[in-house]
Amino acid sequence: MGKLVFTLLLSVSLYGCAFNSQTVELAPQVDVAKADFGKGNEIFVSIVDERPSQSLGRRGTGYGPAGEITAATNLTEVIKTQVTDGLTVKGFKVTDNADSERKLIVEVRQLEYSTSTGFWTGGVHIQGAMKGVAKRGTKSYEKMYRHDKEERIVIVPTAETNSVWINNALSGILSEIFQDDKLFEFLGSESLANAN
Repeated sequence: MGKLVFTLLLSVSLYGCAFNSQTVELAPQVDVAKADFGKGNEIFVSIVDERPSQSLGRRGTGYGPAGEITAATNLTEVIKTQVTDGLTVKGFKVTDNADSERKLIVEVRQLEYSTSTGFWTGGVHIQGAMKGVAKRGTKSYEKMYRHDKEERIVIVPTAETNSVWINNALSGILSEIFQDDKLFEFLGSESLANAN
C-alpha cells in the first residue's frame, strides 16, 4: 500500500512539474570522420535561423501543452561551432571572408519538441530539419537534412531527459550533414566546370 501511495504522489508531483518552464543547454555531440576534401581551401560559414519561434516547444500533460522549453544557449552559435570544427576535420580552412569562393550556409528550419496523448502512454515527438546550401563560385549544391523521433512515455519526462532527447536530435541532424560526402566533394572540387 505504501508503494502505491508513493507512486501516486510521485506521478502527481511530476505531472505538476509539467507546467514549469525548462531551459536546455544545447551541447550536440558529432563524430566527424577525418578526411581531406578541403585540401586547405578557405570556406565561409553562415548559420541562419529560419524557425518561426525561438521556443523549442512545450512539455505536455493529459490536458495538452504545458511549460515552455527554451534553449539556454544560442542555437546558431552552437551550430556554427560544430560546423566550423567539422569542416576543419574535413580539411577546410574556415574564414570570416564573406567573399570567399566557397561557402556553406546552414538554414535551421526546425528544432521542435511536441507531445501527444494516448490511452496508456503519451508521446514526445522531436523533429528537426536543416538545409545545407553549398556554394562554389556560381555553382551550388543543396540538400535537406532531417531528424524525426518519437518516445513513448508514462510520466512527464524530467528536464534532464528532455535535454538528452533534444541534443540527440540536434546531433543527429549535424551528423547527417557530415556524412554527406557529395556535399564535401562539391565544396572541395577544384574545377568549377564539374559543379552541378
